[in-house]
Amino acid sequence: NLRFFEPFFLLFLREKGLSFLEIGFLFSFREISINIMEVPSGAFADLYGRKSVMLLSLSSYILSFLIFGLANNLWLLYVAIFFFSIGEAFRTGTHKAMIFDWLKKEGMLEKKTQVYGYTRSWSQIGSAFSVIIASLLVFYSGRYSYVFWFSIIPYLLGLWNLASYPQYLNAR
Repeated sequence: NLRFFEPFFLLFLREKGLSFLEIGFLFSFREISINIMEVPSGAFADLYGRKSVMLLSLSSYILSFLIFGLANNLWLLYVAIFFFSIGEAFRTGTHKAMIFDWLKKEGMLEKKTQVYGYTRSWSQIGSAFSVIIASLLVFYSGRYSYVFWFSIIPYLLGLWNLASYPQYLNAR
């Protein structure tokens, strides 16, 4: 789980000078955008494959983090949250489907519950470590925006990792 920024997102937005009303509108925009992008994400996966969708998802996250890090006004935050929404919509369910395809190809589909359980538990462990890392980063830097800059690193590693997945996992 690569969400280093998550525990500090509200504080980051307050540091940018947003009121709670503006933050509420920004969160609403994020949720609406995610829901709207769900249909194109499925169509994109059907046309170009799941691996391509995941690569687009991580790229969209990275772009959003760059914009979050640079944002100095509300409108740029809306642009950043839009790219973040694309990342969210294109990620949901896609990686799980790729894992199940891999298990099927390897003849281990009966282990899908066990494998998915391990994946979820490691995700939770990753969340715990990311909070610690992000806390240290914020504590020593004094800036919440640095969390977005440093979040780019694991997402780039994720891009590299996904690019190395076998091509058959790019199933449509």
